[in-house]
Amino acid sequence: MATSLVRMAYSYAAIHPENVSKLVILDVPVLGILPIETDSRLWHIPFHQVPDIPEFLVEGKEREYLSIFYKVWAYNPEAITEADIDEYVSHYSAPGGMRAGFEYYRAFPIEEEQNREFSKVKLQMPVLALGGEYSFGTAALESMKLLATNVSGGRHCSFLWTLDC
Repeated sequence: MATSLVRMAYSYAAIHPENVSKLVILDVPVLGILPIETDSRLWHIPFHQVPDIPEFLVEGKEREYLSIFYKVWAYNPEAITEADIDEYVSHYSAPGGMRAGFEYYRAFPIEEEQNREFSKVKLQMPVLALGGEYSFGTAALESMKLLATNVSGGRHCSFLWTLDC
């Protein structure tokens, strides 16, 4: 998902600021920077972090499981076609596909620790941080204001911005 790229973008900019002239962060806050809020929509994060159990429970039901995210979380569910879902399912249902997706979440604690270390030096390049009006709101902007000196931002529509905005 695109949020993976967003998270890598901050880390890369923090490690190699000389290679980044501008940075765009979309929707998700940088992990480990803002206080953790309890949000029942985020139930999947701790579930995905549990070793092996998600793989066991989802195996053979990838389409049903993934459809929850594409249809329930979408700002405009009609914008996500059955062909779109088929494409995602074809990759996630391949051997190791779901495990790779779950491992993304299992790495969050390490990423949080790294980001707290990176945050000791603020980014100097211009940063545009946009948050989904129907997802994380201003969290991306709020986290980047703590991490960079030249930040602007606003809102776009949803967490699935690449599909339904």
